[in-house]
Amino acid sequence: MIVKLKTKDPAFPDLTPDQPYFVIGIEANDYRMLNDHGKPYLYPADLFDIVDSHEPTVWVTAYGQDGERYSYPPELNEPGFFEDYFDGEDEALSTFWHVVNKRLSEAA
Repeated sequence: MIVKLKTKDPAFPDLTPDQPYFVIGIEANDYRMLNDHGKPYLYPADLFDIVDSHEPTVWVTAYGQDGERYSYPPELNEPGFFEDYFDGEDEALSTFWHVVNKRLSEAA
């Protein structure tokens, strides 16, 4: 999935309007994507227009008690994965960049 920021928002200075962003996953309906600093943060979906709605068929999708959606590639779908990533754990960092680089190369 590819999205673009609708308009500049001072609450999110790390995003640029009209810049395409690849959605890495969806967590509680928010989009996880690489921001302008290369960090995989979560952002509210309503900030974006969808440019390409195609999602990888390998994504694992689940829904929470309130119907919120969670979708990630299987390698990034483990509980605590992003906590490990942001804690700088080597295995999580390696797995993350392998998955993201593969996805970006497929999109190119």
